[in-house]
Amino acid sequence: MSTVLLIGSDPHLLERWDTVARTAGHRVVRHAPAEAGVCLFDLGPRGGAPHQALLDLMAASPALACVAMTARPDAGEGLQLLRSGARGYCNRLAADAVVGTLLTSVDNDEIWAGREVTDHLLQAALRRPPPSVDVAAEELFALLTERERAIAVQVAAGLSNKVIAADSGISERTVKAHLNSIFRKTGIRNRVQLALAVSSGRGSAHRQLTG
Repeated sequence: MSTVLLIGSDPHLLERWDTVARTAGHRVVRHAPAEAGVCLFDLGPRGGAPHQALLDLMAASPALACVAMTARPDAGEGLQLLRSGARGYCNRLAADAVVGTLLTSVDNDEIWAGREVTDHLLQAALRRPPPSVDVAAEELFALLTERERAIAVQVAAGLSNKVIAADSGISERTVKAHLNSIFRKTGIRNRVQLALAVSSGRGSAHRQLTG
């Protein structure tokens, strides 16, 4: 279990998240980001709140898995924050069970995106023609080992570390180690950015893996 940092100005909401996190076995802190592994960051009770404080926190604490909790989930805002390094995007008033599942998923190095974001991505994928070979994607895959390329493709397909480990016959710890190596070699910061990079050149990725 992880140490969860709670940031926001609504004491009642923070208290509810505190209870959910502790019930799930997590330790909760309010003012020590260096000690935390996951952060629930409340963007406030109104939609369209500035993101700078969250962006500053992510820049100062890159190892901290930040989840943006928003009053009005919006696909554009969610994608912007995920691309900027957030590890999750969720309605701030989500049910306790949803928040608990979110914490577990993010603690397991997965990305959590609300329905607005996932529906947007699915619709975009259905409208998008088959991708052509992308030079940048070819260069990215050239940096990776065969195992790392395979894991990158599995991440782009939306598979969790647990499923990747089972499919590959390796441990989840080994999957995490490979992902850390991928991020280090490529400069990519998280699973969302990796999935976008792989998806942009899936044709070249397939050739690299099968050729």
